[in-house]
Amino acid sequence: MKHTIIFDDDHQFLVQTIKGVFTTDETRQFGTLYNELLEGKPFRQLIVDLTNAGKMESRETRSITNEMLNQAKITDVAFVGATSAIRMIAKVLMKLGSLKADATFVKDLNDATNWLEKRR
Repeated sequence: MKHTIIFDDDHQFLVQTIKGVFTTDETRQFGTLYNELLEGKPFRQLIVDLTNAGKMESRETRSITNEMLNQAKITDVAFVGATSAIRMIAKVLMKLGSLKADATFVKDLNDATNWLEKRR
């Protein structure tokens, strides 16, 4: 998988980097990783770096992504480097309630870190 996800021990949150197209199968793999990496952790927060992201494979991919975030009980998501199209889709999903986490869009990882840490 060309995308990455790590648990940042210093800041106690997940950092996910999407590179290129994000497929439905990949989103399911990330869903499993969210739970594994967050097991026993005090916070369920996530940074998603979209700086080098391509399109999501399909509408199903978006739906399953939200499902995986909700199943992992992610409370806060900071999106970095999202295009205006991605921001628009995410805002619609948040308003419809399909994404339960609070989310924001920021310009860089430092802003994302600050936003997540203030939410604790």
